Amino acid sequence: MRVSAFEWDQANISKVEAHDLSPDDVESLFAFGDPVFRRHSQVPGRFIALGFVPDGRFALVVFAYNKKRRSVRPVTAYEPTDPSWRLRYDAVKES
Repeated sequence: MRVSAFEWDQANISKVEAHDLSPDDVESLFAFGDPVFRRHSQVPGRFIALGFVPDGRFALVVFAYNKKRRSVRPVTAYEPTDPSWRLRYDAVKES
């Protein structure tokens, strides 16, 4: 997935920061966090990125993607507590 820009406003910044992450963490995950992308299973038009933020934490980002502009609008981001997310990530990276 090619990303040229991120769309941030106070609403999505607040959601990310509420989970002890920052917009820089999210952008770094896409650029350097070795991400795995999946379609959101319950919300059409949404995607999930799994990867690592600069301090080494494993994170999940829910986002919308504008293919024409190649822009990402993060909806929320957090460290998943369900171990199945890390297992899914590892399974893709091992294949």
